[in-house]
Amino acid sequence: MTVFDDVFDSLTTMNQSQLLLAFVACIGYTVAQGSLVSGRGRGIAVAATLAAALGFVFHSGAWAHGAVLMAFAIMGFGAFAAIVWLAGRLLGLARPNAAPADAADAVVAEPLDEAARPSVTRPHPMRSRVPSA
Repeated sequence: MTVFDDVFDSLTTMNQSQLLLAFVACIGYTVAQGSLVSGRGRGIAVAATLAAALGFVFHSGAWAHGAVLMAFAIMGFGAFAAIVWLAGRLLGLARPNAAPADAADAVVAEPLDEAARPSVTRPHPMRSRVPSA
């Protein structure tokens, strides 16, 4: 029996509190990595992840097996995120995060002269209403 067999056999002996701690650690990790919440929310998610992961490790029968399981879980989430990001970039679905530095210099805000402005404009439907008294 190898070390990995011992680690995976410890999965069958997990109780409800260990499963809850592992769930909180995994969900907290995904929230901390995404942009779903603000910076303060991500900080709280990081703290919850660390607390739940440490709780899971210390609550395990053999703490080394719990640490290996947490490491595999976090590496699995990281690998999944990397695969999704790479697939999005290859398929052209990902938007660039920021404009290149030279693109800001290329766009010059010049006022339009009178010849370039449209001659006929249609009023906005919500702005053309007269408020009722």
